[in-house]
Amino acid sequence: MLWLCLNFPDLPINIFSIDRKTEKPIAIVESSNTIIAVNKTGQSLGIKNGMSLSAAYGLSNLIEVKYRNKHQEAKKLEEIATSLFKYSSQISINFPNSILIEIGASIKLFCDTKHLKDQIKKTIIELGMNAHAAVSPTPLSAVWLASQQIEITVLSISDLPKHLDSLPISTIGSKNTLCIQPDDVGIKTIGELASVSRSAVTQRWGPHVIDQLDRAFGRKPDPCPLFILPRRFNTEISLNLPASSVTELLFGINRIIHSMTNYLQAKQRGVIKFELTITNEENFPHNFNFKLSVPSRDPKHLTNLVQERLNRETIPSRIESIQLKSTQELSITPSNYSLIHQSEHIEPNRGQLIDQLQARLGEKSVYGITVYADHRPEKSWRATIPGGQRFHGPVNHRPSWLLRTPKALPSVSGIPQLHGPLTILNGPERIETGWWDEKDIKRDYFLALTQDHSQVWVYKDIKNQRWFLHGIFS
Repeated sequence: MLWLCLNFPDLPINIFSIDRKTEKPIAIVESSNTIIAVNKTGQSLGIKNGMSLSAAYGLSNLIEVKYRNKHQEAKKLEEIATSLFKYSSQISINFPNSILIEIGASIKLFCDTKHLKDQIKKTIIELGMNAHAAVSPTPLSAVWLASQQIEITVLSISDLPKHLDSLPISTIGSKNTLCIQPDDVGIKTIGELASVSRSAVTQRWGPHVIDQLDRAFGRKPDPCPLFILPRRFNTEISLNLPASSVTELLFGINRIIHSMTNYLQAKQRGVIKFELTITNEENFPHNFNFKLSVPSRDPKHLTNLVQERLNRETIPSRIESIQLKSTQELSITPSNYSLIHQSEHIEPNRGQLIDQLQARLGEKSVYGITVYADHRPEKSWRATIPGGQRFHGPVNHRPSWLLRTPKALPSVSGIPQLHGPLTILNGPERIETGWWDEKDIKRDYFLALTQDHSQVWVYKDIKNQRWFLHGIFS
């Protein structure tokens, strides 16, 4: 097996800086008011990790302080892991800031390790993140190398000592044991620790340290819990600066929709219903529900739908967060692609056109039609959901254009007139029905030809012997 580890040193601040670039210094602090992350603007002012908040204010009184949000950091790691399923099905999240990917089975598909590693880093950059990547035959050694920003590729377990021995002793985690204090015993590197007898290490620092060494150097199995995709997509992002217009929201909306489409691609599904929630600084949510005519995972199409909808809505001012969740998903058959690269030709999608019109005009303004079991022509159709199931019943020779209200026609010697006398081509067809709802009719319908050779549908009302124009053929 071969593991690639992605380490995200700026994760605490990345979750607050996803909407647009800013020149304002931003620092992330924990409960002790110690800075754990700072953006590039803050770094240029001399603000560093580990600095107290009071010392940072001494360098700049314009610094914006945000408290660390570990929950959002975990959600961000899950979002990134979801986008990596196209490279491997074995992905493990190593909290607090790393992701492990088993790439050994995928190397042949991507030609070689370097090309695969470059593709993964390209995906990370597209997500707006910065990561250090290291490849190693054991997961823990990959985590150690990436955490020290050593971006190398180690292919053999026998090569591990020359790369791990020089790492600082602080690289070893202190879970379930006391921190190793190198100054106390003079041990500064992992190689120096490995040269100490196992019994001495166990006696002084417990079995946990030996266990880590054995797992890192491949002397002991190191199974990693695999990340499993959630049943439904549900992600929330925080904006760096409050937004008050659709234009200011678009960057964050585009980012979160791309996350959803990555999830849908991994699940081989398309979304048919989803909900967008924007929350302002008063913590008041505004929900927007979307329903598609056909399932989709096209990020451009979904972004356009959201933009069209928000453009015709009144959105609140000073929006601070965006939440997106899928409420209904359907399976989508993967597309077939040619082995020979060709320029992509995208045919117009009827479902996407319907979705765009509904987003712009309103859901109730766009509908389909279907036949209905009623002999009365004006009642033989119903409005239906576009793209929904339709009833295909036997339909006689009928025009597609029916007048909303039949137009009375004059007659001369019993011949109906419409810009001149009509020539009867076919008929009569007797329709006599509707007694049960007190809207009964008794008509004789005819197919007629006008003077300019257009075909029309006319009828003679048996009750009053008058002629009416009811439909026009194309």
